[in-house]
Parts: sequence; C-alpha cells; structure tokens
Amino acid sequence: MNRKEVFRAVIKREIQRIRHNSVYKFFLFTGPLLGILILYAIFYKGSMREIPVAVIDRDNSSLSVKLTNAINASPDVAVVVQGHDLFRAKEYLDRGDIDAIVLIPFETEKAVYKSLEAPIPLYINGANVLKASLIQRSVLTTVKTISAGVQLKKLMAEGKSEKEAMTRIIPVSIEKHVLFNPYSNYNYFLGSALIYVILFLFVILSSTYTLGNELKRGTGKDLLKTSNNSVRIAVFGKLLPYTVIFIAFTMLINLLLYGIDCFPLKGNFLVLLFGQFVAVITLQLMGLIFIGLTSNLRLALSLVSGYSMMSITFSGLTFPLGSMPKVAQIFGSIFPFTWWEKLFISQSLRGAPLDEALPYILYLLLFQLVALFFLKTYKKHLGDPAYWGKT
Repeated sequence: MNRKEVFRAVIKREIQRIRHNSVYKFFLFTGPLLGILILYAIFYKGSMREIPVAVIDRDNSSLSVKLTNAINASPDVAVVVQGHDLFRAKEYLDRGDIDAIVLIPFETEKAVYKSLEAPIPLYINGANVLKASLIQRSVLTTVKTISAGVQLKKLMAEGKSEKEAMTRIIPVSIEKHVLFNPYSNYNYFLGSALIYVILFLFVILSSTYTLGNELKRGTGKDLLKTSNNSVRIAVFGKLLPYTVIFIAFTMLINLLLYGIDCFPLKGNFLVLLFGQFVAVITLQLMGLIFIGLTSNLRLALSLVSGYSMMSITFSGLTFPLGSMPKVAQIFGSIFPFTWWEKLFISQSLRGAPLDEALPYILYLLLFQLVALFFLKTYKKHLGDPAYWGKT
C-alpha cells in the first residue's frame, strides 16, 4: 500500500475504535458539547444584575425615600428588604439572603440641607469580590448623584446659573474611555475564555487517552502494522478524526460568540481561525508529550488534568500576568493556553495588528515542535511489551 492508503487505514481503524468505546464518545461529543453549552448559559447575561440589598431608612424623609428609589432603580442592585431594624437586616446578610445593607441615619435630610456632612454607611459581604465591587460602585454612584442634585438646587436657589453651580459641584470632570471592554461584560473576556478552556481540556484529554490506550491495551504493534511501521502516520492518522471534530466545536463557539452574542471582533477573523486550528493541533500533540514521558495512561491523564487547570491560573485570565512574580510569569509561558488567550484577546477585543499576533502563533507552534521529539519515544513504547498494560 502507498502512504495515502496506509494513512486511510489508520484513520479507519481509529474511527472503529471511537464507535465501539463510550469513553471516546464522551471525550469527543458529550463532554465538550455539555461543557460549552453550560458555560455559555452561565455567562449569557454578561454581567450580574439586581444583586439583593437591604435599605434601613431611619430618617423617613423625602430625601431618604428618593435615595432608596434611586438605589433600587440601579440595574446592578435590587432593594429586597426595607425597614428600620438594622439587626434584622444583619441576620439576612449573615444567611446570605442579601449581599449588602445601606443605612440611612436619623436626620440625614436636615444635615444635607444645612450643608453638613451626612455619611451613608454601607455594609457589604466581601466574600465575593466581584459582587462587593459592583455594589460599592452602584451605591456610591447613586449617593453622589443624589448629593450633587441637592447641591445643584441649593446653589441655583442662591442665584447661581446652572453652569456656575455645576462648576462648583464638579470643578474637575473626568472623561473616561474604556478601550477594550466598554460594556464591562464578563462574557467578553471571562466566559469566552472559559469556553475555550473546557474545549481545550477535552482536546488534550482525548489525545492523551487515545495515544495511551494503545499502550494500556497492548495494541501498539497492531497500530504500527496498520501504519506500515511509520509512527508519524500512526499518530497523525489517529489524531485526525479528533482534529476535525474539535475544529467543528470551535466553529460552534464562533457561532455562539460572534453570531448570536455579537461578540466584539476588532481584529482579523482569519488570523483568529488559524490560531484556533493551531491551538487544537498543539493541545493534541501535548498528549504525545505526557504519554511519552510516563508511558502510563492513568498517570498521564492525572498530569494532564492538573496541567490544564494550572494553565487557567497562570495565563493571566483571572489575575494579571504582569503583576505576578517573575518566576510565575516564566512558569506561565509553559502553557499553550497562555499564548492562545493573548492571541484571542488581541484579535477579538483589542484589534491588534498582525505583527503582534504572529509571535503568539509561533509560541504555539513551538509546543508542537517539542512534541514531535517524542515520536521516537512513543514508537519505542508501542513496540515494546514492557510498556504495555500499565495502570
């Protein structure tokens, strides 16, 4: 048989293994599909809205009512508890029924109209940093807006023009431009990245499993025989069906993000597509590295799982990579996801030029080059019974 026929024979052999093994089907179809759809549903709204808070109004004035209504009108929070009993509100906070308490003290309105300081205490459950920051921002903005409105009316009553009064209230104005995520949408940088994390997890797990399963089942010689003793044909023939399926999943992600969610795409979509293809191939070949190093399917899968989870931490997704210690920054470079995330953000959110994207792709290709050095080791393991049947 010529090389093309041998290559087809390996592909056909692998397809038969997929058809008759439920683990393959889970890694290839059920797991990725469920993971993508669940994460998409979780982050579909993009931002947290209507976080439950309590307002304890001890002033019972027109100003306190106006302040309560303004807080409730904010899209970030929802006033679900009102009253006068601070201790009862604290019980709700301790039980987790609410996430913050806004206290409007006695004679707040009198103090405001006398131009005296009138603090509005805010008690926040800080266990969830994201919720806490949203509540603080929302309540602070509302209180400042109401306060500015009161001061504006007072100054205009004293004969100041609206322009003069606004200048007194806000002598220095801040003009803010959020460049790359102006909607503060968590789906745009967190949800989308986690969707790729779950997909890439199944990519590397499936390749590790299918390569290691040849050793565990002792079918290595059969694979080499089918591939005419060519380990390159054996590996690439085995992985090609998986490549096609996972590329199809990247197309599904593109449909969800760019087609349905209208995800920002400020860069070159073709570069992004090519990066997706390179990332999938890279993660598949990473399985070759782990099997080559361990020749043990169970150990390799355990290492791959830990490696994949650490990639989230050290990619800079949840904490800026530049703020980490130098050792952590260097450590973060050994994960392909770090470079994929940089490529994804640069082309999707930032619209970076092509010359910035190319180094990220080259880093991904470097992982592939390292993996190819393990082909010889893998061939040795396939043909040597000493490496078979390990659990």
